[in-house]
Amino acid sequence: MEQNSNAEKQARYRKKEKLRRQADNILRKWRGEPWKHHLKSVEELQHLIDAAIKLPYAWTEEDYLDAKNRLCHVYSEVVSPVNHITNDVNESRDAHNAFSSAADPSKFNSDLMKAVENTNALASHIISALKISGCSEADQASALMEAMRFVGRTLTNSHKVPCSQATAMCLATISPIYGRPDWFYEKISYTISQQHPEIAYKISNNLNKYTGKCHAKS
Repeated sequence: MEQNSNAEKQARYRKKEKLRRQADNILRKWRGEPWKHHLKSVEELQHLIDAAIKLPYAWTEEDYLDAKNRLCHVYSEVVSPVNHITNDVNESRDAHNAFSSAADPSKFNSDLMKAVENTNALASHIISALKISGCSEADQASALMEAMRFVGRTLTNSHKVPCSQATAMCLATISPIYGRPDWFYEKISYTISQQHPEIAYKISNNLNKYTGKCHAKS
């Protein structure tokens, strides 16, 4: 019995070590591709990796498979990263069209790069604050939602609200008493549609269900 127990412990140890080696390989691959380093800091990537492979005490095979799947998600962000911040900053400024009509294209590009740099820095500060807050992930989400509501309400004070997926998401969090720009409805629908088709389909069905209930009450 004790021999079997030792063999099982060794097998579990080897599986955890294999998971750690896979995680280390992801970090090594990322370090070897410096052109991707502006998308994440090494601290952020390490945090994502550590959270992905963390196993509970007395973990099961299901826990182990979940950790492997989470690590695959991190890997996909490293191999095929999307620079969401740059995309959102460019979109909110309508950068493509604005550049073609800019009186000083060089200054326009310089200002745009500075805006992306500042936005990345702000995002890093927010992420750092979340990590040291001691709040659970659910409570962190609540704090971020309040920040989004703050930005959303502030956006409504603008004469012309910049159009982007990011601003649409902020506007979606605030009370219906606030007005929305005409582009909001199409933009928020487009943002949702960019999810996996099955997710977008389920969201659409639930929207129809809840809006149907609202109409019935009125």
